[in-house]
Amino acid sequence: MRVIAGLLLFLLLGGCLPFTGRLSQSAELTAVARGLVQVAQVGDAEVDWVGLRDATGTQTEATRVLDDYLVSALLQVGVGLALVDTVGGKWSDEGLIGLGQGEASLVLGGRLEEDAAWQYVRLFLVERSTGKLVAARTMRVSDQEVMDEVALRGSQSGSGTDTLPLEVEIHLIAKRQEGGVDRAVELSEGVQLQQGDQLQLRFKLNRDVEVYAFLYDSEGVLEVVLPEEFVYSGIAQYGPSENGWTTLSEVGRVYTLYFLAGPRLLEENASEFFERIAELVQQQEVVRFAGLEKLDQTLVEFLMRSYQGNPSITVLRGQDNIALSRPETIVYDDGSRLENQAEKLKGTPMVVRALSFSVQ
Repeated sequence: MRVIAGLLLFLLLGGCLPFTGRLSQSAELTAVARGLVQVAQVGDAEVDWVGLRDATGTQTEATRVLDDYLVSALLQVGVGLALVDTVGGKWSDEGLIGLGQGEASLVLGGRLEEDAAWQYVRLFLVERSTGKLVAARTMRVSDQEVMDEVALRGSQSGSGTDTLPLEVEIHLIAKRQEGGVDRAVELSEGVQLQQGDQLQLRFKLNRDVEVYAFLYDSEGVLEVVLPEEFVYSGIAQYGPSENGWTTLSEVGRVYTLYFLAGPRLLEENASEFFERIAELVQQQEVVRFAGLEKLDQTLVEFLMRSYQGNPSITVLRGQDNIALSRPETIVYDDGSRLENQAEKLKGTPMVVRALSFSVQ
């Protein structure tokens, strides 16, 4: 999967694409998007995405909403995708803009046209070098469904997301190598692990949101497990990577793993937050397992700065009131197999999971 991160950031900051977190999971729009993107499933060929335009060749709130669903669907089916910067560009006649930009041999874009109670979405897959039409597909969607989604997203402030529940299915995995063989070890609140044990996160979300995961130990050392980033719903995500692990190398310490997911996280408050919890450690208000509630409380205080209306943000600890999935065997590229049960977490507007353990 090839996504140009710099361009994504540019589009996000410019407010030009609605990648600030899907406010709903419209079944109709999702189904239409999944049907349309079949046109781009052309083996291993990479595709440059130039987006949708309306009948006049311009971007609208409606085209931006459908852009979001289409990109999400493209990523979910594994299309090697790059986003070409055509923001503000206007199409003429039936032509696509962006043919002279990007690197992929194929370019994908489309038109959105309104007719009575329907919106018709037509996608074009074009050969860059010749401009030849490779494939096209048209589907219709209820005009009311599109307009409802536009209205729901409302302003770009993101405040509408604060009343929507978030669901996360997450595997918290620990493994230990013994005799050259990896085996799963218990990872729960207060458990004692060994030097050299390794951790991994595997998760899926029901909404497109920001995620961030990190380890903070009793000596005040921070280690990022998953950098803060925007992720799409319904796609398996990993921290630090699908076959990568975080190694616990320091003994005699208590580690706290934090996993955060929500429409907005620490944002510009991150540096101040880590300075504050470092002070708690230095002042011995947090000593090993004692005072962990102060870490949780401080995190909540800083997260709430990003939201209006003082929402209730809860840090989930232990296993009380956390539902588990059926045991699942996870197979890695090296052939190792580990059995684990996913936790099913829920929260509004966000999910915060915390787990503390020692390493001896």
